[in-house]
Amino acid sequence: MAAVCDVNDPTVPSAPLPTIRVTSPDVEEIFRKFDTDHDGYISTAELEDALWDLDAVPTEGLIKAIMDQYSRHGNNRLDLVEFDTLVADFKSIGNVDPETLLKTFNKMDKDGSGFIDLEELRQGLQEYFREEPVTEDIVQTIMDTVDKNKDGKISIVEFVNFLNVTV
Repeated sequence: MAAVCDVNDPTVPSAPLPTIRVTSPDVEEIFRKFDTDHDGYISTAELEDALWDLDAVPTEGLIKAIMDQYSRHGNNRLDLVEFDTLVADFKSIGNVDPETLLKTFNKMDKDGSGFIDLEELRQGLQEYFREEPVTEDIVQTIMDTVDKNKDGKISIVEFVNFLNVTV
């Protein structure tokens, strides 16, 4: 991919982002809205603002999980292609809108770590099923199914991917 022009270079006044194919014509507009310093990247701070805009609580863990999954170069910044992938993943979850998904994830992530551990999963399932018993086998089976990297916790990406399969 061609490099994004340096907006601080006086020889290139306000150069536009390169034309690339994205999943929606609105993705570039959304990207530009949250790229407040106009450097061609969504930084962790800009991602935090975007999450607040979605009424999500942008915990350090959540931001780290998103950057770990979507920042291909490990630079804690999202270029337009990476951001497009993130948006496409959120859109692919079917009838669940991203705002509802993030609120649900954050509600279950009681300690704000950016992950849902086994106890948080147990509590979340019990709140959802209320009168129905939630057995340890059910909780463990769901954890084993959703926790793809087997680190004992569910990231936002694993949560989204699970809902994509089941919605």
